[in-house]
Amino acid sequence: MSEHAPPLDPELVRLLLEELRRNEPALAAGKPEAGARRAVHAIKGSAGIAGQHGLAESLARIERRLAAGDAPALADARARVAEAIAALSAGKSVPSAVWPEPPDDLAAIPPDPATAARYVAEMQDRLERVDGALAASGDELGAALAVYRDIHAMKGAALAVSDEVTAWFCHGLEDLLRRGQRSEDSAREALAEIARWRGVVAEMIVAPERALETLRLLARPSRQPSLPPPASALPLPPRRPAQEPSGELDLRAQVADDATLRVPTATIDRLFERVRQLGQARVEVADGAALAQATAIRARALRLELTEALRLIGPPRPWGAPAAALRRIEQSARDLGAFAERLAREGAALKETADRVGVESIAAHGDLAAMRTTRVEWLFGRVARAVSAQARREGREVRFAVSGEETAIDRQVAERLVDPVLQLARNAVTHGIEPVAERAARGKPRVGSVQLAAQPRSGGLRLVVQDDGAGVDVADVRLRAIARGTISPEVASAADDQTLLSLLFVPGFTTRDSADLLAGRGVGLDLALEAVHRLGGTIRLASRPGMGLTATLDIPFESGLVEVLWLDAAGATFGLPALQVRRVLLGRDPGAERAVPLAACLRGRRAPVAGGGGTEPSPFAIELDPLQGDEPPPLLGVDRVGAVEEVTLRGVSPLVATAGPYAGAIVRGAELRLCLDAHALSEMVGSLGAAS
Repeated sequence: MSEHAPPLDPELVRLLLEELRRNEPALAAGKPEAGARRAVHAIKGSAGIAGQHGLAESLARIERRLAAGDAPALADARARVAEAIAALSAGKSVPSAVWPEPPDDLAAIPPDPATAARYVAEMQDRLERVDGALAASGDELGAALAVYRDIHAMKGAALAVSDEVTAWFCHGLEDLLRRGQRSEDSAREALAEIARWRGVVAEMIVAPERALETLRLLARPSRQPSLPPPASALPLPPRRPAQEPSGELDLRAQVADDATLRVPTATIDRLFERVRQLGQARVEVADGAALAQATAIRARALRLELTEALRLIGPPRPWGAPAAALRRIEQSARDLGAFAERLAREGAALKETADRVGVESIAAHGDLAAMRTTRVEWLFGRVARAVSAQARREGREVRFAVSGEETAIDRQVAERLVDPVLQLARNAVTHGIEPVAERAARGKPRVGSVQLAAQPRSGGLRLVVQDDGAGVDVADVRLRAIARGTISPEVASAADDQTLLSLLFVPGFTTRDSADLLAGRGVGLDLALEAVHRLGGTIRLASRPGMGLTATLDIPFESGLVEVLWLDAAGATFGLPALQVRRVLLGRDPGAERAVPLAACLRGRRAPVAGGGGTEPSPFAIELDPLQGDEPPPLLGVDRVGAVEEVTLRGVSPLVATAGPYAGAIVRGAELRLCLDAHALSEMVGSLGAAS
């Protein structure tokens, strides 16, 4: 809190004190709400006239909360008025937070569900326009003015839905941009600062409480608790939540020649779920058809058995079976035959229906997927443009290289990955790429390099952000963590490099000795990890001292229709994406003896493998795609190989995914089966095979 302010006008202070004391009783508990609202409004106006702008802004927020029916707002008003009376009575200015430190009374209010989706979409559209202005070059003053307009519009939209957190933060950004309208240089500085705060704005739109928590930790480092080190290389993310809707202006431009209709993504999600349920119903109908046909075959067999029994009995005789009994058996045989024929026809019709439903559901799923699918090129292009503009403003020479840009990605996921990938790329430029003179001294090219790569995996999508900068000094991270009290010296000395690198995601932790507006304050990476966590993914860091830092994002598979090959191993049945299966070998085939049993991979430790420990070879060997083109294909040993079936693949929690490795879950009627992650299995087969 800051108590530094221009000299107080004694007369205005006296009048404001009188106003505070006169209206304070109206704020007491149990007083009429209308009187409390009038009191807050009156004090707010008097505070503004007296130059106590922090108090006036605080009461304006409380007034809006009261109007929205926020019950705790009245208690906050009493506390704020009491604090103001105490400060002014002592001849001091009313304490107020200095942006970007959040005021104590600022709280996130859950949005109205009826307007939340539209609000988030509008704010993300505005944020994309801000990105476009930040990526522009040549006219810095014009870009600053364009950003100011969009930030101002975002503040107005936030106030309209009672999003006090975003409105307050955008107001602070407006002040930065006003100061940037004096000259090209000031505009350039303002745009650089806006670019650094951009990730915080994005977080406020979808997770305001988390953004507030981060800003409060940064503003009050002395209050930060000592944090234990993560139990694993990185904190495991929470369960995967529902995805918020988002906009995509670039895509609309691409399809401008077609007739388009903007449909809420929630509607598309519901249609997706119904198509998935339709696919599941097709499986059940197909199973019913197979059962009907099997029953028909059995009924025909029974009829034949009855007919044979009649032949053995022979015609009616006085001393043999009664004629009436034989006639009844004959009729039963005829009825059973007719029943078998009807059952066979019904089974065939059911199968035809199941096939037709399957074709239609696949087509519908494809059409819906096309509505939500874009290419990673869109994500990488947006990131590269924004970060290139930042590098230019900071006087750094950086070259971007991309690979895997043709990879398909869900449009919602791509939009929600913009913020974390953008933050990681900006971190690479600001913290990683060295100045030109330093690079020359190290024998590096003058121009720094940032690589963006995408790789589809059976369990989802992997994105990599890699730079050729200085990397992270892990020993320095250890010393700073001990000095801040983040971890104890004993734990720090025992921690491996991966665990120490994960401390960079702790809010407020930084490797810089001084902080400018944002860089060096330790904000950004924690928000990037939070955004990836909301997608159910993780981020791993790997540093090469003097050579650069690599951030790897693994995003889980988006549930959908997938063809899997059924396998039996370790007493259970698993699915394996058929796309990653090259061929199936018998255990006696040449080369199959080097197959690593699936059971060993699931145990996650070295185990006897066929041909290396005296054990019998697996009955079947599955040849998977190699991780590298020049490597021999991995072989996975299993007990039985079933059919290929198209199933609905659903996501699993990270705890389940890492325990497997599993790419998803498959629901078949009342049964739940797990789908294997082929890429992770290839890595395990390689390591276990090498250890044998």
